[in-house]
Amino acid sequence: MEENEKNINNIPETDITVEEAPKKNSFMKEIREWIQAIVIALVVAFLLRNYVLTLAKVDGQSMEPTLQHSDRLYVNRVAYTPQKGDVIIFEPASDPGRPYIKRVIATEGDKLYIDFETGDVYLNGNLIDEPYISEPTHLRGSYIDFLIMSGNYSKENPIEIKEGYFWAMGDNRNASKDSRELGQIPVDELIGHATFRFWPLDNLGTVDYDEE
Repeated sequence: MEENEKNINNIPETDITVEEAPKKNSFMKEIREWIQAIVIALVVAFLLRNYVLTLAKVDGQSMEPTLQHSDRLYVNRVAYTPQKGDVIIFEPASDPGRPYIKRVIATEGDKLYIDFETGDVYLNGNLIDEPYISEPTHLRGSYIDFLIMSGNYSKENPIEIKEGYFWAMGDNRNASKDSRELGQIPVDELIGHATFRFWPLDNLGTVDYDEE
């Protein structure tokens, strides 16, 4: 009897340790999985933010009446080629650090003429319909002034958009700094295509205009 009691008393106390070890390993595994999930989510968010889709806030009145100051937009950054009627965001080399939001009016190969007396815009010899503008186009800009002074601008001698460039103007034509001032815009200055307005909620929807 004494021998049995002695044997029982000498049993190593490992029963608690054996039961807790799997729980501890499971807990650490769960922590590692959560950390991995968070890291992956942050990487995906970074890639989406910088290379796929970003958010933009309208600053100023140059796109009225289509867009208002402080409107919020989704901007698509993936494999986008400027199309006439699209609202786009670009950052001109002449004004770094200040993104511009304008509408594409002409793309490479197009011939553009603006009659600043009547405010009419002609594309490839045809008067275009512009229901999105606030008023006819009378403001010229330094680029247009240079062309006029050098004798390189008339209805018979319109601006021809070069390969790899586009022409963009604000919808608020007489309160916008755009291609009339900056000239033709290189595609490599393009940030993306403003596809959708998500704020304010009462103006939720797309902002493009199909000129066709």
